[in-house]
Amino acid sequence: MDKLALTPITQAQHSEDALDLAIRAADYVTLEVGHIPDAAFIHGFFTAAPPGLGPQDLQHFAMMEETAMAGMVCIAAGYEYPTDWWIGLMLLDPAFRGRGIGRVMLELIRGRAREAGVGALKLAVLEANTRGTKFWLREGFLPHRYAAATPDSDGHNRWVLAQTL
Repeated sequence: MDKLALTPITQAQHSEDALDLAIRAADYVTLEVGHIPDAAFIHGFFTAAPPGLGPQDLQHFAMMEETAMAGMVCIAAGYEYPTDWWIGLMLLDPAFRGRGIGRVMLELIRGRAREAGVGALKLAVLEANTRGTKFWLREGFLPHRYAAATPDSDGHNRWVLAQTL
């Protein structure tokens, strides 16, 4: 695992690779959006920004193990507060899960965040994603608030978790 790297990716150059990874990780994507990943899902990964931010505020990275894309992550810089980074999606290939790659990926994100002067990392984890919730709590994230599904939402209850850096 010493050949792991967090590499910036762009929609123009990496959409096909991102879709390939999302299809391999269709177990999670289907849980979240209700269908197998498609081009629209990948477009959203690269462009969907939280309220008050735009696509220019998003940072996208692939977790590479040599030439294999083991994971990808989208970070919204400045959401909810200017010194926060919001982890919008961290997706890992099932073939790489359980090998510590998620922990390494998170540590690389933390390092970049500290270099940028970020005060806190935040994310929302689906209540139905018990494995993901256990991972984030084990990595030191704490419950920040509960976000219940509303009639206008996608139907998922979520836990918003935060970690002060």
